Amino acid sequence: MSNKLKINTTDNYFSLMGLPISFDVDKAVLTHNYHEIQKSIHPDKFANATALERRLSVQQAAQINDALETLKNPTKCSIYLLSLYGIELSDNDTSVDPLFLMEQMELRENLAEVASKEEPLTELDAILGDVNSRIKQGKNTLNTLFQKLLSDSEKQESDESLLNEAKSEVLKMQFLNRLQEECLNKEEDLTEQL
Repeated sequence: MSNKLKINTTDNYFSLMGLPISFDVDKAVLTHNYHEIQKSIHPDKFANATALERRLSVQQAAQINDALETLKNPTKCSIYLLSLYGIELSDNDTSVDPLFLMEQMELRENLAEVASKEEPLTELDAILGDVNSRIKQGKNTLNTLFQKLLSDSEKQESDESLLNEAKSEVLKMQFLNRLQEECLNKEEDLTEQL
């Protein structure tokens, strides 16, 4: 059985938004296409239409909004791409490299202790810089993996390995995104205390 895309390649967020299937979504084109589509299906244009047409317009607008939110966010986009291959991530999926988990615990400990440091904002900036660097590296890794997966030249046998790598990287990105958010919340708290 092939791990190639299992859905109709014309029935997904990418085709809906007039984009090729890719992790590296052109944000300017995505935004432009979004606005063009919204103009044509906006519920206000259907004010005098039948109830069914108005309801369909609202549903289409919601779907377009979901597509925009998914494709403009690298983590959501990668989760969506995995779903096109039939891989669903669950909230309690913890199949992440133990070394990575240890690094996360260490970063969280450092974050918890930052308020007691002599220069808490400087310490926090260092942690946030490290997290941002890891997120950037994760995006680059995911981009490479999805390019290989979506390439016609790749052999089918390698797809499963690439999909497992991508899934692992997405799980790491989810951890890093939460840590980034915690850092930003801590920064807000520290700034209020000063």
